[in-house]
Amino acid sequence: MAVELWLVRHGQAAFASDDYDRLTDLGWQQARWLGEHLRGMEVGFDRIASGTLRRQRETAEAVSGVLGVAPQVVPGLEEYDAKALLAKAGFQDRDPSLSRREHFKRLRGVLLAWSEGRAEGAETWVAFRERVMAAIATLTEGRDGRVLAAASGGSIAMALSTILNLAPEQMIEFNLQARNTGISRLVFTGRRVYFNMFNAIPHLERPERRHAETYS
Repeated sequence: MAVELWLVRHGQAAFASDDYDRLTDLGWQQARWLGEHLRGMEVGFDRIASGTLRRQRETAEAVSGVLGVAPQVVPGLEEYDAKALLAKAGFQDRDPSLSRREHFKRLRGVLLAWSEGRAEGAETWVAFRERVMAAIATLTEGRDGRVLAAASGGSIAMALSTILNLAPEQMIEFNLQARNTGISRLVFTGRRVYFNMFNAIPHLERPERRHAETYS
């Protein structure tokens, strides 16, 4: 028995707007390009899934629209609540006085404090890890085949760092370098888990698509 799990970060979301939880036009295009790439490579999927967040569901819908596999919703793949973490640390989420670089530097510090129990969020670090791993178990338990799941940078990073038994600092590094529609691939054999792809964007690696490599 083996399950090949493709974890895909959602397409570009509306970072600078009042509603981050939706794909931009570019985000939809990134996801469609991913579906077209997979179809062209003749990579078939037995299941396509997503977390409950709108940006995750829209990403799965765009990919499934190309591949013809109806998407399912699997709770637990949702992102941690960065807004709550920053607010409880006394910071404004997406403070207009900060550049993106400064915003993510601040977020890095808050995430590390959260992992060490020095900061509070909408849930604990441990609760976040447990719900992400419960979702991974739902996606992979008792099945053969290939599964694509649209998730978020933090939930993908938590899954990878937990499976690889890495420190929280590495989870944060994985999280903050996640590219929109980046692919991370794991193979579950029952006894072992093999990690053989991280944050890959083969569908965007063309000169005319360089503008489509985004991180938020």
